[in-house]
Amino acid sequence: MEYRGGFSIFIAMDLTLDNNVPELLSPKVDVIFKMLFGDKRNKDLTIKFISAVLGYKDGKIKNITFLNTQLKQETIKDKLEILDVKVELSSGEFVDIEMQARSHPDIRERITYYGSNMITEQIGKKGKYSLLKPVKSIVVTDFDSVKESKKCHTIFQMLEKDEHFRFNDLEEIHILNLKKLPQLRDKSLSGWLEFINSENKEEFMRVAKRNPTLRKAVNALSVISSDKKARMLYEARLKAWRDEQSRLEDAETRGEDRVLDLVAKGYSYERIRATLRNG
Repeated sequence: MEYRGGFSIFIAMDLTLDNNVPELLSPKVDVIFKMLFGDKRNKDLTIKFISAVLGYKDGKIKNITFLNTQLKQETIKDKLEILDVKVELSSGEFVDIEMQARSHPDIRERITYYGSNMITEQIGKKGKYSLLKPVKSIVVTDFDSVKESKKCHTIFQMLEKDEHFRFNDLEEIHILNLKKLPQLRDKSLSGWLEFINSENKEEFMRVAKRNPTLRKAVNALSVISSDKKARMLYEARLKAWRDEQSRLEDAETRGEDRVLDLVAKGYSYERIRATLRNG
């Protein structure tokens, strides 16, 4: 599978020939995660991953349709949000898949916003509340986003406070914490998370030996990793992260209390700069 201008062409690779496999790019970097799970030519891998997270048996998800990942703006002033992967299942359910490698103070609010937006978008298409379909949010994090739990896989639903029955099935949030992977007992899901969490070729090769599906995932990643454009996007993303971290560390070193306060509130570098510029 070679990536050219946003399209992919499959080329078979033999992963037993380890010397021919390039150093693989990390799926924890969102641009690579999206190339892998957001490409319709990897549809079967995306279906398998979603099924493992949601606990669906093989064959329950007959098909998926990849959707525009740009969330609808109600007004011109609304912030433009772009999801990593957004699909509609053959059952009519919607799934948003996100990879979050860096900690965000407002991560929970952001996840809630994404899911709610995907529900409200349906009103414009279907016009009736009774026709609304469930939205499942799957968020993989490389930081502890749910400090209240030791679990790797936490699931959130809207429940009655005391009796714990569900209000409805419209929203469900799955948080997958890579830092707590050793706590996960679900072998099907742990294989996928080990794949996403792998740091070098040797780790990816070990994951590839677990089953044919993960072998195919590693194969697809190796093809992406061989593409010059993908590597450029990967390096640009890492550089942006490093630059932002460096700027924030420099501000901390210089003791700029106001900047630190804005950082603590979750402001991005661009927003901090604009705030300081405007006094």
